[in-house]
Amino acid sequence: MPAVKDLKKFFHSKAGKLLPVLIIALLIGTASSTVYTYYIGNATATVKAPDLRLRAGTDSSSSCTMYPCATVTVAATYDSETIALSLFPSATNTPQPATYYSNLTTIQNKGTLTHSISSIKLSTFTGLTNLGSIIVYYCTAQTEFNPDGTLVTPANCPYSSTITSSSSGYQSMSGSFPASLEANAKGYIEVAAYALSTAAAGSTIAFSISFQWL
Repeated sequence: MPAVKDLKKFFHSKAGKLLPVLIIALLIGTASSTVYTYYIGNATATVKAPDLRLRAGTDSSSSCTMYPCATVTVAATYDSETIALSLFPSATNTPQPATYYSNLTTIQNKGTLTHSISSIKLSTFTGLTNLGSIIVYYCTAQTEFNPDGTLVTPANCPYSSTITSSSSGYQSMSGSFPASLEANAKGYIEVAAYALSTAAAGSTIAFSISFQWL
């Protein structure tokens, strides 16, 4: 049987003696690769939700069927949102027929530690040709508005920014930041606004709010 003799001769040669070693090395490499792939494929990661989060307030609506009204769309990151609101047209009489939202949206601290808001910015303004003025406040405690559009308790709202028909880019709220927010506490975004007298009923103004925190 020449084939058997040739095979025996091969296994007794230097190359034949190396073959089992090569096969074992190959098996070890394959097993190592399999284990490595297994761990990579089963690695898990936990993404922690942010402690400070924007939330729609009780003055917001899911959709506008009656006017005036406002909608709040919060980003998935909870640190920015888009606000769209309709306004009463302005008039020559006093006080102006302004639109007030005393709980339009809130910034809530859902964590267990006190954090600080380092800045609040307004941007992405649309529909401003119909705008008379919008004052956006950040209030450490909720307050209401007087008929003339002033705050009942101004000390509650030390941070503000005014949107006019010429607003563009980014506007930073004035006030002495950072603003502390204790665990489980919330701050309020409040709005006083009126449209131009030439604006049609139900005209909509939109803008974005974003904040940074520590």
